[in-house]
Amino acid sequence: MYMRHLVTSLAILASWVGVAAAEECALRVTTWGGSYQATYQAVAEKFEKDHNCRIEWVVGASPDHLIKARLGQVDVVTNTLLNSIAGEKEGLWQKLDPAKIPNMANLYPNANYSPYTIFANVGDYVLAYNKDKITTAPTSWDELWKPEYKNHVVIYGIDHIPTLSLTVMEAEQNGGGIDNIDPGLNRIAELIKSGNLIGSLDVESQMVSLFETEDAWLGMLATGRMKELLSKGVKNVGFVRPDEGTFPLISSINIHKDAKDAQMAAAFVNYILSPEVQVAFATRNLYAPTVKNAEIPMDFEFRDLLVQNEAFDRLYLPDQAKITSNKAEWQKQLNQKATR
Repeated sequence: MYMRHLVTSLAILASWVGVAAAEECALRVTTWGGSYQATYQAVAEKFEKDHNCRIEWVVGASPDHLIKARLGQVDVVTNTLLNSIAGEKEGLWQKLDPAKIPNMANLYPNANYSPYTIFANVGDYVLAYNKDKITTAPTSWDELWKPEYKNHVVIYGIDHIPTLSLTVMEAEQNGGGIDNIDPGLNRIAELIKSGNLIGSLDVESQMVSLFETEDAWLGMLATGRMKELLSKGVKNVGFVRPDEGTFPLISSINIHKDAKDAQMAAAFVNYILSPEVQVAFATRNLYAPTVKNAEIPMDFEFRDLLVQNEAFDRLYLPDQAKITSNKAEWQKQLNQKATR
């Protein structure tokens, strides 16, 4: 009897130890709320099962993710590229080891941003146009300046990344660059004074409405907003990715230098780069894959809205840190130029 109780007790103890061991593995991963978190959680279930490791979601806004990283409260950080760059400068991340993250081999070259930072998924800002008013699809951002589009052009406000990126692009094409922005500011000031702009807007819903009412014939638009138009049944608004490239909206990923389980963190990053996860974010959230071997289903309704192949290679990404540190001064200079 005693031996039977002992065996039973040992079995229970072993069971408890097994449960405790399983619970020991927990990976803290940052995410934004809403649909991004919903997709993340859905795809993570397989990882948790396969690796016997629970994901603890650290939900918040992008600046919160960086703060949590500074406090050492996260293992894998999903964030904006700008915050990844900031964390990199502060020495918060560990180098990503391709031997431990073999799916890195499938990344587009420009998605392998640095030894510490890679792109998890990407959207972009395209050139939208009214097909009834503009019968030949535009091929360049320079179309925004054409006089025949007076009072029919929309762009984002000057403090938004796509317009700031356009300013740098115009600077480069007119003898300057990010460290000599004056030619780019002159071009944007020219656009403002031309009368082409309905406005440089901060609210994307306004931009969508202007295309719906046909007040806007041409302008920047995030692919998510293009999807909104198409989902509403708007048939006469098309989009192109100009020859100069489009401006990306990037989700980046890093591993914290003090991750509790660096090997498990690397396994999770590798999983995020797997084709199945990349396709899930593409079809559920319209965020394009950053690996070349993720095949989007041919019957996916919004397949063309995902930046892929050579269009991915043409993503235009000027130095984000320089843009952020200079944008207030650039806006001041632009205001002066536009009112002369």
